[in-house]
Amino acid sequence: MGFENLQKELYEKKLETKKYFSAAFKTLKVFINENKLWTIFFVIANIWKLFSGIIGSTMYDYKFLIFIPNIVATIYIGVFCITSVIKIGNRIENKISEHNKDIMKKYFIIIAILVIIYLIINEIIFNVITKLQIIIFGMWWMGAEFLSSWNLGYELFLLIFGTAVVILLLVTFTMIIFVISNIFYFVQIYCIRKIPIQEAFRLNLKLLQGNRLRILIPVVSLTVLDFILTSPFSDIAILTSLSFLKFLPIYAIFPVSLIIGTVSSLLIIFIIAISVIIYLNVEYDYIKKHNKN
Repeated sequence: MGFENLQKELYEKKLETKKYFSAAFKTLKVFINENKLWTIFFVIANIWKLFSGIIGSTMYDYKFLIFIPNIVATIYIGVFCITSVIKIGNRIENKISEHNKDIMKKYFIIIAILVIIYLIINEIIFNVITKLQIIIFGMWWMGAEFLSSWNLGYELFLLIFGTAVVILLLVTFTMIIFVISNIFYFVQIYCIRKIPIQEAFRLNLKLLQGNRLRILIPVVSLTVLDFILTSPFSDIAILTSLSFLKFLPIYAIFPVSLIIGTVSSLLIIFIIAISVIIYLNVEYDYIKKHNKN
């Protein structure tokens, strides 16, 4: 599949998952080639975010020196991701990108929406984790009672308890992913199409019908991969305690940040590319089925 014929391929039929990955890889190469400076700054911002997360925990008296660059890097990363959706969509459809007030308005609206969603998800996760801790403590206490009354072996009890905890975590994770998946086409629609935000959300819900897993599986899989890749830099307590970086001196952390930050940046652009490609493919199919122009 040549990149110049990608739109035609997307319009003709729904592609298989491996075709999406192939198309996204070609799109990634074209995007980087045509947006070198944007991409370089994005990689630098990602590297800084990872590196500063580690050194920030050791520079108690100079945290303000890290705070301001972190704000700038975070804003740039957000703007870059939104701009990338627009640029990739326009490039596939051979449209000229119009950087006007309308586009800038979309930048800030999407950033605001994503921040709100992030805060809501954080609140949900916090509440869920709090309730899970209570449930797990209750299960442990009840299990200890059963252990003594039923004469269960300690190893068998740990196996049963561990299995129950894993099931609870998987159910919680699945519920969170399902909630998030309700907007999997929204950002692409709102960025690429000139339609009001309410209409973009309604179209998003229509495209999700029968096409939720089509975008959920590759996007979530790649996002989990990126999370695992950057987990040594995470500020999540359990991951921080397990991170190998805490054993390294500062001068040794930078090259690790450089490598992981670069790979993570390319992976993020790849995720954006594949999400736009899947969206366009699904939308073209929807248009054909409903005979809409």
